[in-house]
Formats: sequence, C-alpha cells, structure tokens
Amino acid sequence: MFPNANLSLRKFFMNTLIFILLVVSCTDDFNSCYSNNTMATIYPTAEACEQAMIPSTKKFASYGQQIFAQCTKLYTIPHRQEINLIWSVTNRGNFLLQSQNISHNMSTENETDVLTTSSPPLLPSPS
Repeated sequence: MFPNANLSLRKFFMNTLIFILLVVSCTDDFNSCYSNNTMATIYPTAEACEQAMIPSTKKFASYGQQIFAQCTKLYTIPHRQEINLIWSVTNRGNFLLQSQNISHNMSTENETDVLTTSSPPLLPSPS
C-alpha cells in the first residue's frame, strides 16, 4: 500500500450512529495522496453523507487529479470522544478506509470500507 494517514476528530456526539464523509486527493499515479480534518465531515444520516459526496469532491478538486470520497458509519457513545480515520490508497487506486473510536483509554475498531477501482474515483465534472 502507498500513502496512508490517520485523521483524528474530537467531538461531542449526541447521536449513537453517525456517518463521516472523508475526501482524499491523489496524484494520477497515486504516489502522493492528501487529506486532513477539513476534508472529513460528520453527518447524522447516511443519506445526508451521500448527498454531500459530489459537492465535496468539487470543493477539493484543486487538491489533486484523483479524488476519492467515502462515507463510513460509526457507532458512538453520547459524550466527547476521539475518532481516528485510517485510510490508504494502493498503487492500483484502491481506497481503503477504517474508523476507530477512542474513548476512556478504550479503542473500538469499526468495519472497514473499501472503494476499489471497479468503482472509479469520483472526479469533479468540468465546470
């Protein structure tokens, strides 16, 4: 696997189920990828998260040539906690995303989402 990163979000959550949209930008050859906390947004529903995917890819289109966007669900405990998003992009363009809740020195891993090259990366439409 090639570029990967951890993103850490510290929030106070009221809902026990949230959806996080992560946007990652890569060069055409996938040798350099980028994301940060401004490219991760929390939504209360899967529908809201999915509806934000296209506008988010357009917003970050200037960051690189290949734009990946993925919604992942997370079960939370209704108090302040930290969430780690662990992502990587392979040299074949597979986008892998894993989330992890961290609360009171306990860690809970959530399911891993994989976006493969059979589903092409979301590219911004020409303006």
